[in-house]
Amino acid sequence: MGNGRGSAIFISNDGGETWEKSMKGFPEGQYVGRIGLDVCLTRPDVLYAVVDNQEEIRKEKKKDAKGKENMLRRDVLRDMNPQVFLNLPNADLDTFLVKNNFPKKYRAELIKEEVKRGKYQPKALYEYLGEENDANTNLFETTIKGAEVYRSDDSGKNWRKVNQQSLDGLYYTYGYYFGQIRVAPNNPDRVFTWGVPLLVSNDGGRTFSVTDTVGRVHADHHAMWINPADEDHIINGNDGGINVSFDGGRTWSHQNQPSVGQFYTVMIDSEKPYNVYGGLQDNGVYYGSSGSVPGKGKDWQPLMGGDGMMVAVDPENSNIVYTGFQYGNYFRINKSGGKPVAITPKHEIGEPSLRWNWRTPLVMSRHNSAILYMGSQRLHRSLDGAENWETISPDLTKNKTQGNVPFSTITVIAESPLKFGLLYAGTDDGNIQVSRNGGASWEPVTGNLPPDLWVSSIFPSNFEEGTVYATLTGYRYDHFKAYLYRSTDYGKSWTSVAGNLPDECANVIVEDPVNPNLLYAGTDHGTYLTLDGGKIWHLFSQNLPNVATYDMIVHPRDNELVIATHGRSIYIADVKPLQALKEGKTTRSIVAFAPVTVQHSKKWGEREYAFETISDPSVAIRYYVGKAGNKPVGVEIRDPKGKTIRRLTGMNQNGFQVVNWDLMRDGGKARKGEELQNLYVQPGTYTVKLVNGATSAEASIVVK
Repeated sequence: MGNGRGSAIFISNDGGETWEKSMKGFPEGQYVGRIGLDVCLTRPDVLYAVVDNQEEIRKEKKKDAKGKENMLRRDVLRDMNPQVFLNLPNADLDTFLVKNNFPKKYRAELIKEEVKRGKYQPKALYEYLGEENDANTNLFETTIKGAEVYRSDDSGKNWRKVNQQSLDGLYYTYGYYFGQIRVAPNNPDRVFTWGVPLLVSNDGGRTFSVTDTVGRVHADHHAMWINPADEDHIINGNDGGINVSFDGGRTWSHQNQPSVGQFYTVMIDSEKPYNVYGGLQDNGVYYGSSGSVPGKGKDWQPLMGGDGMMVAVDPENSNIVYTGFQYGNYFRINKSGGKPVAITPKHEIGEPSLRWNWRTPLVMSRHNSAILYMGSQRLHRSLDGAENWETISPDLTKNKTQGNVPFSTITVIAESPLKFGLLYAGTDDGNIQVSRNGGASWEPVTGNLPPDLWVSSIFPSNFEEGTVYATLTGYRYDHFKAYLYRSTDYGKSWTSVAGNLPDECANVIVEDPVNPNLLYAGTDHGTYLTLDGGKIWHLFSQNLPNVATYDMIVHPRDNELVIATHGRSIYIADVKPLQALKEGKTTRSIVAFAPVTVQHSKKWGEREYAFETISDPSVAIRYYVGKAGNKPVGVEIRDPKGKTIRRLTGMNQNGFQVVNWDLMRDGGKARKGEELQNLYVQPGTYTVKLVNGATSAEASIVVK
C-alpha cells in the first residue's frame, strides 16, 4: 500500500535525538501517501512539501454526444437489475463489449442468454473489468486527488496548501514512485516538482507549468540537483538518463556518457551475428546486433513501447517475436511487416480476474517454438503460437490481499530443457510449484526455503533432470542476503549455493550449457561466476560496472554470456575459457586457452600521419593457474616450423591471468638495421607453451 495512517511530517530540533509531528494545516489519516520535502537554502524558514493524497474523488458521469448519460459504464453494471440488463439494445451492449476488449466470443446474444440462465449476474461484467483486472489502465484512470503542494513559512510549524491548479496527470496513481520537490536556493517562490512531467512554479507553488519540453528530456523524473551558486544550472535524472540545463529548465541537453539503459530482460536469436533483445524500463523493447558498438554503426531498433518486458524469439524464424509491456500486455510481432497482434490470455466472465505481475513472465518452450507459457496467478499455455490459450494450473500463489498494484502473481516460469512438461512456477509471495506432467497436477516445493520471499528466477539444469536452481529476493521485507539455492530432487529439498557472495539481493542464476559446475549470478550490485557449483564466487569486474544485473543468458552456439543490467545497458562476455575449466581442470597447475584469431596487417608498426600514434598490435594470451608456484609462468612462442621466436613471463597467482604478446619475434624493436615491419610475425599458426614448474600447457594463435 502506498498510503496509510501514520504517514506524516516530523521535525527534530536537536539533530535527530527527538522528533515531533508537525501536521497543522497538513492532511492526516489513511489517505496520506508519500511525502517529499525541501528547504530553501537562503530562507530556511521556508519549507515545501508535496504529498500523494490517495483520497478518492467522484468523477462526473460521462455523457454521449446527445448529452444523455451513457448507461453502459462499468460502474453502472455493478448494481444493474438483470431484467434491465436484458432490455438493453444489443447494439449498445456489443459496442460496450468491443470497446472494453472482451474476448470475441462474448457478444450481446450469448451474454444475455447466460444471464437469463442465471450463470452470472450483470455485475460479473463490472467485475471482469474490475480494478484488479487491468492494472495498467488503473495507473492512468485515477479517481484520487493525487499530488498536492504545501508550504510552511515558519520552519514547519504551520502548513497551507498552495497549488490552486489541479496537479492531476503529474502522478496518476504512481505517487509512491515519485514524491519529491525542490525549491531554488535563492528564490523561495521558485519550486520544482515532478512525476511523469517535470513542473516549475514561479509564484510560490500556486500555478505550475511544464519545463521539460526542449532538449530530449524523457518522462518519469526521479532526481534533481540545483547548483547552490547558480540556480539556473540544474541536473535532472529520469527514466531516459541525465539531462542538464543552464537556463533554469527552459532548455536541456541530454547526457549519454556513460550510455545508460535499464534492462529488465534479455533474449537472443540464431542469426549470424546473433541479435540481442531486451525490455527496458519505460523505453520499450529494443533489439540490435551482438556485434554492435555504442555510438558506431547501425542503431538498435524498437519493437514495442511502454515498459519493455519479456521477449521470446522463434529460433527458426527470428522475424516472429513475442513481447510486450507492463502487466501482461503481450503481442506477437512480425518484424517483416504487419501490425502487432494482442495475445494476452483472457479469463471467463464469472471467473476471478487474472492478476498480471508488472514483469509478467512469457516463455517459449525449448522443445517446440509454437508452445508458449504465460503466468498470471495461474499458468496459461498455447500450443499454436498464441492463437489460443488454455489454463493448465489452479491459482499457484498464496492469494494474499491486494494493494496498489497486483500482488500474489507468478513471476517466473521455467521449463526443463531435458523433459517436455517438466514445469516450474515461482511467485512474488514465496511459492515455487512444480508439475512433472505438463500442468495436469502441481506440487508446492518451497519446503526449506525462506518463506514469503519474491521468487526472482528459476533455472532447470541442462545436465540433470531433477536439478534446478532458484533465487529469491527479500529487500521488500528488509532482507538483503543473497538467496541462491539448488535442488537435486525436483525442488523437494534445497541447499544454498550462495557461498561467499556478499549480502546483495539475487535477481537471477544461470547454469552454463557446457560446464555443469559453472554458474552465473546477477545481484543488485554486480555479476558473479562460480567454477565449483557455488562454493566460491568471483566478481566479473573488468569493463563491467557494479550495477544491478537483472537477467542473463548464454548463447548456445556462440558461447557468450549476455548480461542485462538495470542502469548500464547490455554487456557480452566470451565464456569459452570458463567453459573449458570443467572435469577438474580448476585444480591443475596451468590451463591454456586458445586466444582470438589475429588479422595480419601491413600497417603494423607504422603511423599514417606524423601526429598519430604507431599502430602496435597485441594479442592476449589467457591462462588459468589452479596451483600457484614460486616462479613466474614461462611463456614460449614457436613459429609454424617449431622454432622458439619469443619468450615472455606471466603472473603466477591463482585464477585467470593474461600476458600480452606484441606479435614481434624475439628482440623486437631492439634489433638494429632492420625494418620495424619485418620484426612482426607473418600469417601462420603459432604455438604458445605455458610452463608452471614441472607442468605445461599449450594453445595456438592463428595469424590470418
